[in-house]
Amino acid sequence: MPDIASQTDDPRSPITAKRRWRAYASNAPEGLTEANIHVGIAASFTANNLVPFIGSSLLEDGFAPTVTVGEYNQIFQTCLDPETYFTVLPDVIVLLFRLEDLFAAEIDEFLGGDRTAISRCDDKIDNLCRAIAQLRAGFSGTIIVSTPPFPTVVPPDAFELRNASDLGGLHRHIVTALVAAAADINEVRLVDLDGVQRHIGVTGAYDSRQWYLFRQPFTDAFLMEVGGLIARISATSRRASKKCVVVDCDNTLWGGIIGEDGLDGIQIGVDFPGSAFQDFQRLLLYWREQGIFIALASKNNEADVWEVFDKHDGMILKRDHISAWQINWEPKAENIHRIAADLNIGVDSLVFIDDNPMEIAYMRSACPGVISFLVPEDPAEILTTMQGVKLFDRQDITDEDRKRADMMRSERVRADLSGQMTKEEFLQALELRIEVSQGDAESLGRISQLVNKTNQFNLTTMRRTLEEVRELAANDQWRIYGVRVADKFGEYGLTGVIILELTSDTTVRLDTFLMSCRVLGRNVENSMLAAVADDLGREAGLILNGTYIPTAKNSMVANFLPDHGFQSSDDGSWQIALKDVTPMPASVTRVDKGTL
Repeated sequence: MPDIASQTDDPRSPITAKRRWRAYASNAPEGLTEANIHVGIAASFTANNLVPFIGSSLLEDGFAPTVTVGEYNQIFQTCLDPETYFTVLPDVIVLLFRLEDLFAAEIDEFLGGDRTAISRCDDKIDNLCRAIAQLRAGFSGTIIVSTPPFPTVVPPDAFELRNASDLGGLHRHIVTALVAAAADINEVRLVDLDGVQRHIGVTGAYDSRQWYLFRQPFTDAFLMEVGGLIARISATSRRASKKCVVVDCDNTLWGGIIGEDGLDGIQIGVDFPGSAFQDFQRLLLYWREQGIFIALASKNNEADVWEVFDKHDGMILKRDHISAWQINWEPKAENIHRIAADLNIGVDSLVFIDDNPMEIAYMRSACPGVISFLVPEDPAEILTTMQGVKLFDRQDITDEDRKRADMMRSERVRADLSGQMTKEEFLQALELRIEVSQGDAESLGRISQLVNKTNQFNLTTMRRTLEEVRELAANDQWRIYGVRVADKFGEYGLTGVIILELTSDTTVRLDTFLMSCRVLGRNVENSMLAAVADDLGREAGLILNGTYIPTAKNSMVANFLPDHGFQSSDDGSWQIALKDVTPMPASVTRVDKGTL
């Protein structure tokens, strides 16, 4: 029998989570830094027991949550009319279902030998996804849909000998069809109940007594994992992930100390314990492919460290994968500020990983904004421990995200070149190319990302959801441009956004004009204006109206409009005739879409 006392002391136990939620629900929230978030649940089973686990996880993340459950087994009805099933429309709507609840007849028919039941299951999946799409069309918040776990309230159990081809095959087919259909609906998030059940085990996830008494089929252990996943998805859409992982080298990227053990003495390779360090490096590369920078902070001789990267055949990480480094004998809490400056990101965007408890303690004291993790002493535990780091969670990964680390390395090469030339020589040497084209379905996600996070070079800092951006793109009175930039060293990606409103036959309003600071000072902003004038027609007699809305962070563009020929108007706006916009600079070449 489990030790109840020890569970109540465990911050990750279901008992502790429920106790935390009860305390919060019965008292006014104190010390919470984030805005309230309202999660609404519609489920094919009784979902009330899930509420404290979602709520407790959101509390841990600093939110002040409200979690409500709609009427029992009303998923379709909730999709079609959510305001009827929730007293207040939530910020997040979660749709949870089991196959036993929605596909009972088809399962019985399939188990009876009727293989045509599969097509009827496909029809039900299509109907469900059409309902979700209708919800998406009228609801701008987050939508989370579950993948169904393996059925339990059916005649065969999980160990039925024919499951691989019978019930197991049907389950896999439905999950695959659901995932494929949901991918066609804008911004629908999936919570993997099927994966949680695999992690917990079918018998550990199912509570038969709860099911028969209350139509609540799951154990607290299962619900706690599901609640944590739902909370993570909900939180990810409301806060930025960390941007860089800073790692030590000795006994972190490899076993041993390179300065003492030498290249042949460190442990990194296909045999344990070296294989455990290789697997951790693969995790780092996985994060890098999602747009996370990898940086090194090591007390070492720099030449020794790079010798490992360049010459040891067991290294999965290569020198080119590293975006910034501080390899010296100075305090790491000081070096980490230099890493942040090199990457042009805040120190609070960094995650620090080290094997030395003293370094971790010092970092937590000197740089509390940096989240620090201690590497386990047993190499076999490194991967599973670091897989638990969820600070890099992100739902939408764009092409720019995947290329970000490579772009940073190219920027280092440019910086070295810039230091050897005058500004004019540098601009000519870059051979800059710019693509300014109207946003399509593939680029609107990145455009929305820039609209919502660009603070400095941004005339108005107007924020819009992806749905709002899509609506403007489909409206003939609006023009949305994405700006991509490249030079001879590589691509910068989609770095600028222009949103125009055609207010009349003679005037155009510059609603949004923003640019990533990483292309600042390279005539990109001038080229963006010139491209707009060219596209709208310099001889059309149109007037471009612009506005600067000051914020705490965009002072760098305070004089942008007058510096580029705009004249002030009585209403506080600025105007310029398109024919008077300065042409494309000689150092920049505009290219057609898709030819960058």
